Amino acid sequence: MRRMARRAALLTAAACALVTVTTAVPAAAIPPAGPNQSVTFTYFSSAAKTTVVGGWSYGYCGEPFQWGKKTSYTTMVIVNC
Repeated sequence: MRRMARRAALLTAAACALVTVTTAVPAAAIPPAGPNQSVTFTYFSSAAKTTVVGGWSYGYCGEPFQWGKKTSYTTMVIVNC
């Protein structure tokens, strides 16, 4: 009987661990542009960040824009105007 209880506990723990591992991680928050600020993201083709493949900008320093492709290789700049 103890063996069955222990096995059930181990299976439950393994199932909980699997759910924890497979649950999606929330994306990083996109920072809001403050007064007189603009936020610009530059997207690159690889972790080396040598080839730009896209860009996105929003805020209060000019017109917002988006072009190209979004990737996970990015830099962010906040500009005060």
